[in-house]
Amino acid sequence: MLYDAQTGLAFLLSQLTHIEAKMYEKKYKAITYSAVIPVSNEAGEWAESVTYIYMDGAAVAKFVGTKSLDVPIAEIGDNKVVVPVELGATGYEYSDEELRQAIQLNRALPERKASVARRAYEEHCQRVSMVGDTTHNLPGFINNTNVTAATVVNPGSGTEWVNKTADQIIFDVNDFMGDIFVDTLQVERPDTLVLPTAQWNYIAGTPRSTVSDTTILQWLVSNCPYLNSMDDVIPLTELAAAGAGGTDRMMAYTKDVDKVVFHIPMPLRFTEPQRKGRGFQIPGEYKMSGVEFRYPGSARYADGI
Repeated sequence: MLYDAQTGLAFLLSQLTHIEAKMYEKKYKAITYSAVIPVSNEAGEWAESVTYIYMDGAAVAKFVGTKSLDVPIAEIGDNKVVVPVELGATGYEYSDEELRQAIQLNRALPERKASVARRAYEEHCQRVSMVGDTTHNLPGFINNTNVTAATVVNPGSGTEWVNKTADQIIFDVNDFMGDIFVDTLQVERPDTLVLPTAQWNYIAGTPRSTVSDTTILQWLVSNCPYLNSMDDVIPLTELAAAGAGGTDRMMAYTKDVDKVVFHIPMPLRFTEPQRKGRGFQIPGEYKMSGVEFRYPGSARYADGI
């Protein structure tokens, strides 16, 4: 079979759907954003920003005289928040020589290049979702300025979890998550705890006491009023040194798309191959925004663990 550009393009198009399908099957352990943050594609691929409106109201009710015409009136107001959406790109390419060999051997093109492009996209999502992008004014998940940041009780040298007793660690978690419930007058009730990997590993493998057959983590899940299962306590590598002064940070929040959301209006998609020099390039494009805490009081950080 003689090779020309049209032959290569036809063969590449026939393989493209197969390659994309295989890419989506590949699992990456380090990419965790979608398991931690609710993701929304609702905005749509045409979006240049995401806008949401929140409403508040004020009213007074009081006793009045039987002949009084003075009635307290309720008032409402609303505010608009606009979050930018940015366009991103990645891609891969094949040379004519690679295409000739694939056609001659009648085999699918290697998936490695497509997987690497997909990986680049996922890593970009991970990075932006966790810490944001100040250049494009995109806020992150673990350093959001709208979320209150505090410190654990008696923070400082020698009081990190590895140096604390089980009782002290349990107090840190219950006090921390309970502060959200108390400070919001019971409006917000967190349901998820996120820890640096080292601290998660420590409480997952350390006994509750010398005579206990449960770990600190198991005891917390069974007794903390805000946690329901082991899945509610999540290890996250980005929290190491994320706190004030480079200390390790933990985070509590409500994992609900109405409370916090990471917008990906257009997930990665590859376009038709384009002729480039002695081969073809397969461009990919996507759109993403930052992480919005629509109810910032539903989340909190604590440093010094």
